[in-house]
Amino acid sequence: MNTYPCFENRTALITGGASGIGRAVAGKLLDLGANLVVWDINAARLEELWVLAPDRIETAVVDVSDSSAVRAAAEVARARFGGFDYLLNNAGIIGRHMSVTELDEAELDRVLAVNLKSVFVVSNVFLSAPSGREGRAIVNLSSIAQRTGGMVGSIAYATTKGAVHSFTTALAKELAPHVRVNAMAPGVIDTEIQKDVFTDPSKIAAMADVIPLKRLGTADEVADCAVWLFSDASAYVTGISIDVSGGR
Repeated sequence: MNTYPCFENRTALITGGASGIGRAVAGKLLDLGANLVVWDINAARLEELWVLAPDRIETAVVDVSDSSAVRAAAEVARARFGGFDYLLNNAGIIGRHMSVTELDEAELDRVLAVNLKSVFVVSNVFLSAPSGREGRAIVNLSSIAQRTGGMVGSIAYATTKGAVHSFTTALAKELAPHVRVNAMAPGVIDTEIQKDVFTDPSKIAAMADVIPLKRLGTADEVADCAVWLFSDASAYVTGISIDVSGGR
């Protein structure tokens, strides 16, 4: 039985959807009957996703910080599926490990562009391509770093996630009552991006020890939260950020 029939024949746009949390959300929405438009910079991973359901998935290699590239990809997707019903602003990078005195302008601009500018740009094309249906929703990926400050050496990342949190609150007020806007703030999730940062298993174990639930989260657990926020089950929820952090 489909727990969320509201997704059938509707279209979700997912950035950074070829791996990690984005890929988990894509898989769940696909299983629930949604059409998918998935953007990422990893062509091989996009191909792996596309072959699962070529008739219901549109993929494209897109630098989401490039407004021209985003608009062009959106036009292609809209020609195929019409407008967009759901948006997951998931694309993001942690950036290089640097103190504030080491952080150069080029690296700052790179993190800001991927983590923050893209949220503005992609939200704009989402809103410019309405589906004509009720129940549209945006979910932005923040992080508990927006309130904890994150890891020492990741000040640019934490700053962008704080801005995503504020953007979510402001946009929810602007778009109500027609489009709901919420955010998720994951803690330490067992994904490739974390493994790239923490190559020492002992450090991962130490992080798990300070989490009240005593383990890292999974991409599927974050995806379950995203599906709920998109669904009609959360129809009276907008302008909030939900921590998915094991209690941290």
